[in-house]
Amino acid sequence: MVKEEPDKTMIAKLFGIRLPLAIFVLSVLVFLSVGSLMIYSALISNLVDDGNWLHIKTDVCELNFPKHWYLARVGGREGNKTIYIIYLLGYLLSDDLVSVNLVFYNKAATQDFMKENNLTDVSTVPYFEAQQMYNRILSENENATLHFIEEKSELLGFITEWARNRGYNAYSLLVNIKNAYEVKDVYYNVTGLFISLMIDHQRLLEIIFYGEENSWEKNQGNFEKVLSSIKIISEIRDQI
Repeated sequence: MVKEEPDKTMIAKLFGIRLPLAIFVLSVLVFLSVGSLMIYSALISNLVDDGNWLHIKTDVCELNFPKHWYLARVGGREGNKTIYIIYLLGYLLSDDLVSVNLVFYNKAATQDFMKENNLTDVSTVPYFEAQQMYNRILSENENATLHFIEEKSELLGFITEWARNRGYNAYSLLVNIKNAYEVKDVYYNVTGLFISLMIDHQRLLEIIFYGEENSWEKNQGNFEKVLSSIKIISEIRDQI
């Protein structure tokens, strides 16, 4: 059976402009350096978990991800402010219409981000990012509606336990946006999970798991596995 390719219009509408605000913060960094996309074949030697997952070590962390996903990195620096983003993109090499983004801020960038957006503490970041994403979707589709999901206690409990085991307090928010985008007269919903925590009480880390509703549900286990595999590189903690 021939596997049907994801609709390119769907991908463009779902991921084209609906990226977390942190990505737009990068655009104001004067000295922006863009890391090249990882060459897939170069990672084959790092296959783990019976050959179905890849292991990668970046400047800020180590993690595993499904081998049919794609990884890209972006690093930006302006003065003493640094932001480093890792993208895990399911939709480039498969029909998984999801992405997982990890956004690392150093101390100066954290302070700047919180001040510019009038955020009082790290617990307010998930709501802020979710609202920003919804506002961008709403600007294109006035029929979109934002819903906060509270019944996913098992997933949110997993995140809390994951963070506690690593010495962090994590704050998370799960949302669903109905009628988020339209392709060929069919409306699709999206689901987004927003997580924020502080590394050493002063460096913000955001984790965003976002995608088309059904694909998001299908890949929830993959996300939990990615999350469980993350190891923040201790030597980098004083640098990022």
